[in-house]
Amino acid sequence: MDLAAIDIQRARDHGMPSYNDMRRAYGLAPKRSFTAITGERTDQFSTDPLITGDPSNDPNILDFTKLLDANGAEIALGSPEASEEAVVGVRRATLAARLRAVYGSVDSLDAFVGMVSERHVAGTEFGELQLAIWKKQFEDLRDGDRFFYQQDPVLRIIDGLFGVDYRHTLSEIVRLNTGVTLQPNVFLLGAN
Repeated sequence: MDLAAIDIQRARDHGMPSYNDMRRAYGLAPKRSFTAITGERTDQFSTDPLITGDPSNDPNILDFTKLLDANGAEIALGSPEASEEAVVGVRRATLAARLRAVYGSVDSLDAFVGMVSERHVAGTEFGELQLAIWKKQFEDLRDGDRFFYQQDPVLRIIDGLFGVDYRHTLSEIVRLNTGVTLQPNVFLLGAN
């Protein structure tokens, strides 16, 4: 089964807005080009001799032309390292070119497709739209939960009487209870 195709069809069946309309709904500026979404340099198909006829229907556009490891070093295609160490793959045609061939206009782009095509926000595995959606969902869950720990009025009383604050790190709790000083983040090996 093709889960992405199911998600796209489900969104259309339920009247989900287009990618740019969804961005506007979450307070984000609409994107004006496919390259603005993907962060790639071009939305044009290359003149690669292996691509024949209509590039949008040629399976060769999906071939990898280069693989890179986490340090940016090139890995030989077809090598044992290719399946284990590659974190970046460069294809014959950019994602922006393939999106333009299928959708024609950014304003026709399905929200799901645009969302998973976005360049990731630094330090995350999400693009801007997906990050905004997750952030709003978790804030709503937190704010709608009357038992969420930060809404407990007793926390301020405990802090005032005993100096115990819920914002202490594990390192601080160990120091307060034992006098032993640890690195600030005890979950990172060798961190300061």
